[in-house]
Amino acid sequence: MRRLLILLALLGGRCCHAFSSSLHRGLRHRALTNIDSPLQHYSKHAIVPLAMTPPVTQAELNGDSISKATLVEEEVARDFDVDDDGDLTPVATSVVIAPSSTKRQLPSNWLGEKLYILSTAALIGIFTGTNIAVFKTAVELVREALYGDGIILPFINPSLWDELKGEEILIFSLRISEILPIWLIPAIGGILVGLLLKFGEMPPGLRDTVKEVDLDSMRATNATPPDELLACINLPPASQRNDLGRFSRKALAATVTLGTGNSLGPEGPSVEAGMSVSRLLMNNELFGKLAWVFGTLEDNELSEVQRVNRKVARDRLLLACGAAAGVSAGFNAPLSGVFFALEIVQNSLVTIDFPLKQNGKESEMQVATVGGEALALQQINISAILLASVVSALTIQLLLGNELALRLGSFDFKNPLIELPLYLLLGAFAGVIAAIFSGVAQLSKSTFDGEEGPEILRDFFKAMPKYGKPVIASLFCGTVSLFVPQVLFFGYETLNGLFLNSNVFSTEYLLILLGAKLMTTAVSASSGLVGGTFAPSLFLGGVLGAGFHNVVTDSLQVLVQQHPELSSYPIVQGISGLPAFAMVGAASVLAALFRAPLTASLLLFECTRNYDVILPLMASAGVASLTGDIVEKWFDEEQRDKE
Repeated sequence: MRRLLILLALLGGRCCHAFSSSLHRGLRHRALTNIDSPLQHYSKHAIVPLAMTPPVTQAELNGDSISKATLVEEEVARDFDVDDDGDLTPVATSVVIAPSSTKRQLPSNWLGEKLYILSTAALIGIFTGTNIAVFKTAVELVREALYGDGIILPFINPSLWDELKGEEILIFSLRISEILPIWLIPAIGGILVGLLLKFGEMPPGLRDTVKEVDLDSMRATNATPPDELLACINLPPASQRNDLGRFSRKALAATVTLGTGNSLGPEGPSVEAGMSVSRLLMNNELFGKLAWVFGTLEDNELSEVQRVNRKVARDRLLLACGAAAGVSAGFNAPLSGVFFALEIVQNSLVTIDFPLKQNGKESEMQVATVGGEALALQQINISAILLASVVSALTIQLLLGNELALRLGSFDFKNPLIELPLYLLLGAFAGVIAAIFSGVAQLSKSTFDGEEGPEILRDFFKAMPKYGKPVIASLFCGTVSLFVPQVLFFGYETLNGLFLNSNVFSTEYLLILLGAKLMTTAVSASSGLVGGTFAPSLFLGGVLGAGFHNVVTDSLQVLVQQHPELSSYPIVQGISGLPAFAMVGAASVLAALFRAPLTASLLLFECTRNYDVILPLMASAGVASLTGDIVEKWFDEEQRDKE
């Protein structure tokens, strides 16, 4: 069979070649023999010489040298022209052509450039894995101190020291939960975050971090940053700021936010931890000298556009490596980290237009554009992101063990194809929930900024200092937890309970929990508390999927009771278990909120390591992402119409 297919392919190619040749000869014959041919209306030469020039490749922008052979002019054919008397006269047609093959000459130090990038990616993976291991341990210690057994301190009565001789030590346990009511403990995190805010601003999120990196890259190459970039980011030069202090302050804020139970997640800080590590390496002068060891490409051999493009592309790549390493260590999912960089980080990379300099002066007439290439365009980028993600996962496994963040119980998909419409419908609901969450978060942010709400509320938040707003949000979380305690962050206990089918909640309570978690997360994220929305989006989706499963199951039971003749249909006999719908819902809300269906699908697949879930996950996540985009655009249009 294989030989037959190869033979058919060869015959097809021969036939296409023969057909094109005969068609070309026929058209030429018709043009030369038909007196009414449009050819006679042309100038004396029927064929205009062509100039074929090879395009500028991405490799040239990055500094790789390409040897362009001299274009040659050859007599390639003999055509005919129609003279004034209507006779055919043979003429030679000259065509300017490029050689059939353009030989690429790699620079002598191209290997050093690749080794430098790969070694940096490996270091980012090691440092990020270690950083996140410390971060997770710190969050657990704070949570245990506040909600668990308390702070264990050695206590020795000096009068008994001579008798004990150090052989017995009394233990003094300070239990915060016995001193303060549970609903006030999140306020401790809000107060501590507010105190940290008084010492300075926190580093921004992903999109603004990319802008800061771009600004540092342009300053490092002595290029003139565009006004749009300077207007968005008020960032002093790297030599005039303390990045280590900024990043450490935000890590501490995330630790106390999550340790006290506020309704956010640890994966956002994990991504920011990875990006912080990469930025510290980028801006470190001692680490920059590592380039001398590998003998990387010299900037003085490049033009201004090539220098800026090379620096921007390299720094963006290292930033993506840090983000991938953060997701990989946060979830113990290296493949998801890679797709996070290629799908979510890539969406934050935009082109930069900057004025060129001529003789050291800015040129208002010439503007260059850099930074438009995709991360997956070059193989070295994929290799570096893969390496950083894998090394980060291995590092945190070495330090904390190979424990999955999400755990899934045993279940079977009864009728995946027949149930597919249910999963698609669940994806549509997930897209709506994600759009509602985004809208509530924006409204909450505007309220905290004093731009929305009644006049008395606007005046109150305008007069409130920035460090007081996290306290308001943490008190809101604590108050809601009096009625719905699952809104507080205690890892993935509630979500894993749904996946394991060990938490039995009624449909009504699941809907209440969905609304309460949505509100507390939106308020926490917009107030200044530090944390991510990865874990809350998984929580929202899991609760949505569980509630959807209960509604469908109850509806089918009612349908069978009213129409017993339908009991023979497979879909009526029973659908897959609650864990299946909870997991599909979790991936769908995550995909819709971040517009990353592949990352969401692979994340749930890696965390559960169950291949059977991948098909419904991908289908539902794709529908959720599309639905969320449509609903958010509709919300934006409605808002513009009101304004």
